[in-house]
Amino acid sequence: MTGRQVVLLIDNFSAHGLAVENINKSLYPLQNTLIIWLPRNATSKYQPLDQGIIYSWKCHWKRQWITYMLEEYKSNRDPLTTMNVLKALRWGIQAWDIDMAPATIQHCFQRALFKKTAVLPKDLSIIQISNDFQRLCTVSGIQNPMKIENFLNPAEEVVEDSSEDLERQIIEQLEPEEPEDEEETINMEADPQISTTEGLDMVKRLRLYEERQDKGDTEIIQQLNRYERRLGARRLENQQQQDIRAYFHLAKFDTKSVHKLVNDPNPYVLILTVLKHRTEREYLRLATKNMKLAKAFLGHAVACREE
Repeated sequence: MTGRQVVLLIDNFSAHGLAVENINKSLYPLQNTLIIWLPRNATSKYQPLDQGIIYSWKCHWKRQWITYMLEEYKSNRDPLTTMNVLKALRWGIQAWDIDMAPATIQHCFQRALFKKTAVLPKDLSIIQISNDFQRLCTVSGIQNPMKIENFLNPAEEVVEDSSEDLERQIIEQLEPEEPEDEEETINMEADPQISTTEGLDMVKRLRLYEERQDKGDTEIIQQLNRYERRLGARRLENQQQQDIRAYFHLAKFDTKSVHKLVNDPNPYVLILTVLKHRTEREYLRLATKNMKLAKAFLGHAVACREE
């Protein structure tokens, strides 16, 4: 920092003021850095996230939530019991990666930096959300529904912590927790576990669907082809792992020996332990260089022995 002049913009949070004060009282005070404090209660005006990025992201997220509830009610299911955190994470990622337009983010940064920037234009998705929200109220039989603005940005999600609130939260974190009363458990439907074989069947069926469309997307078909290969390789790898453990089980190896041999960094030990005769030395020499090749060779040897 020697010879350079730096301007540091900081809001008036009490912890920031205390930090600057402690630094200036220390043996190494700020010499080339000029602190400029932002006006009070003006932090959100200079934050691009508060200028519409968060609001737009929440709109896209909650649009998927409305769509999900409509689909669940149509299938005579309660969305409050089928909903889980995994679905919420998926929607949040999709809203950011797919739905959020770069122009929206750019516009919010401009609003935070330049006062004369126009107000964020109303996204077409907001209009669609309003229509879907009205459909949801009709399908679910909701009476006296809240305003769409309150649904998208409820008051309980607006956080404005004061210094006292932050101090109280820190103290609560440091204090020992008191035992809480057991809350009533809610029956949540767990997503079923899908095997690799089932996943392959789904990919094939989805590819067949896209291939039979009048305007099928070739890029999607190519992605499905690549994904099918990955699943096939995954299934083969899982099968080889099962074959190795099954062979150890038939050979009556104890559990500790199996774990030690399968995880041994030297595949030469694994092969010589299973193959009681040192045959096919060329394969054996190559296998010592690659653990995957060792497992593949082991599976081939087991199949030959069984024949």
